[in-house]
Amino acid sequence: MRVRITRQPIGMVQGMSLNYYRAGEVYDLAPSLAEYLIMEKYAIVEMRNQERNQAPRFGEERRRRSYF
Repeated sequence: MRVRITRQPIGMVQGMSLNYYRAGEVYDLAPSLAEYLIMEKYAIVEMRNQERNQAPRFGEERRRRSYF
């Protein structure tokens, strides 16, 4: 699950330090850790803009084709 860290998390979860994660960065985390960070207001769900940015824009595909 991709999340964006909104504020610096502190402490430990299951023996792992949360100090590694930095505010403003996006991480692909295990769902349980991601849900914990979201629940504690350390993170928000990151929408996958990459997939939308890779799709052709309206009319773009037509310009690339040659009909002659």
